Amino acid sequence: MSKHLYLLKDSKLTAATDGSPFVFGVKPTVKGTHDDFFSLNRKISLKNDLGWGEVTHLQKVLRGAEIWEGFPAEGLKFIFAELKAGDEDQRIDVLYLRDDGGVYPCELKIGGASLDAHGQLIRYISDLHYQAINREWLINAHLRYLENSGVEGSCGLDIARSKMMRFFGDKNIEDRHIHLCSAGIIIDEGFKSQTLKAVRYLNDRCGFSIRMLRLDAFADRDWSIDQDMYRVRIDVVEVEQATELREVKDHRYSLLDDQGEEES
Repeated sequence: MSKHLYLLKDSKLTAATDGSPFVFGVKPTVKGTHDDFFSLNRKISLKNDLGWGEVTHLQKVLRGAEIWEGFPAEGLKFIFAELKAGDEDQRIDVLYLRDDGGVYPCELKIGGASLDAHGQLIRYISDLHYQAINREWLINAHLRYLENSGVEGSCGLDIARSKMMRFFGDKNIEDRHIHLCSAGIIIDEGFKSQTLKAVRYLNDRCGFSIRMLRLDAFADRDWSIDQDMYRVRIDVVEVEQATELREVKDHRYSLLDDQGEEES
């Protein structure tokens, strides 16, 4: 079942916010009605049409998604974003903790052109494999992320530590439950057939459990990025690799058939 992210741009909101005319949420309330958003049927690109970037926009949305239960997927607790967590000189886009204690990295892409998102995810997993990850490690990583994000003072960090400890208690997660999964999420606007095939192979033959979430964005038919007010609905769709591969293959065959008919 798809999840949805609702975006409202309203220039009149700029004075009441931090200077941004944009409001996000996982419910259409305040931002519009259900019909307002689900009547949107013009497919647009987050990268090419809205001008989104991986870090400046997509990652920023996921950073704030901790307040939205079950987004972008069920059973995940946000730990940090854009943080070096191992020995290698690389930053993990987003790290989650599953509610069973599984450590769960996420690779973010935008534009649908990446051929190595699964490779980056595996590099995150392999680097994390050599870390002694427990509850204290997760808490310290979360606090380090908050400090990097501008949270200042021991009071704010103490509150964040208490929230993490409360989460562990609510989910009955002890140190013995913390484990690194051969799993993770790749989020993008689309997936090349090579990536779909590679992830399917890793899942079917190598014991991985990599999920692929596709972001489909829709605007009004007469939408323009320069409008003072507009709405965008972003559907988060779980990709079934076997189905997607078959569709790509069928499309390729149909093009060959068309060419053959033209030649004949």
